[in-house]
Amino acid sequence: MTRDNGISRRTAMKVTGAAAATTLVAGCGDNGDDDENGDDDENGENGADGDGVEIEPGETIELDAQSGGWVGVAPDDIEDEENPTLILEEGEEYEIGWEEGDGSAHNIEIVDEDDEIVDDLETDEENEGGDDQFLDFEASEEMYEYVCRPHDNAMRGAFEIEEGENGADDEENGADDENGADDENGADDENGADDENGADDENGADDENGADDEDDELVDDDE
Repeated sequence: MTRDNGISRRTAMKVTGAAAATTLVAGCGDNGDDDENGDDDENGENGADGDGVEIEPGETIELDAQSGGWVGVAPDDIEDEENPTLILEEGEEYEIGWEEGDGSAHNIEIVDEDDEIVDDLETDEENEGGDDQFLDFEASEEMYEYVCRPHDNAMRGAFEIEEGENGADDEENGADDENGADDENGADDENGADDENGADDENGADDENGADDEDDELVDDDE
């Protein structure tokens, strides 16, 4: 009896140990789920990239020229924003420049990714803003930033150029043309069906000729 009790106790300890191990494994699995939630944080970080402001086509973008950075004035969505990111529609017309400043010499340039001026879009350096410090331009995909050259380390804001509606229409029309080509192929298939029917008619004509020959042969036999 004493031996049997010993075996029972050892068996119970093994069962208890197995249950504890199962709980530990389950706990590790739960931590893995928490790591997956960490991916959500990464997505949230990516969401921070969407800080640009969409500018309506034809809008005038007015900035305040401060040596520490451009400050948005108009439209209202960029008011008091430092070096606001401007989302423009490709192919649309806009105006950008500065009216007020801090008294230092400023200008404004539109540059590409290599910091080269696009389409001669630049103004002269002036201590005061005004009409001659505004640029009229058509948004294009090569436009990357707007810059004050004397303070280009601080006064630099980004453009985001989005495909215009006209481009989307062209793409849609291209899809329609491709579908049109498919319809033409369908017409070819229909013609093919007609040819096949024609072949059947021709065979039918052969059968009819065969019947005539057979009738002539029967008449000859009667004679």
